[in-house]
Amino acid sequence: MIRFLSIQISDTMPPMAKVKISATVDPARLERAKELTGVSSVSEVLERGLVALIEDELERIHAEGYARLPQAGETVETVDAGIWADLDWDEGGE
Repeated sequence: MIRFLSIQISDTMPPMAKVKISATVDPARLERAKELTGVSSVSEVLERGLVALIEDELERIHAEGYARLPQAGETVETVDAGIWADLDWDEGGE
């Protein structure tokens, strides 16, 4: 099952300096990303994609580290990073 999380850049990150880039992307993939996110701005689609990529990589790194050094004597042979996808990471529970 594929799950898409809604990432609202303006709500989660403070304003920051931007850099202009030139990118070549698959037009069908870009249109599909626009449809799924509901945004029309290519910049916003790319920004959301970068945020998602960074989060995925951090979760992968965390999972690999946990697999190498299990906590409290636990043994973990394989780690599915998807187990963290459904957790509420907001400690305030909002």
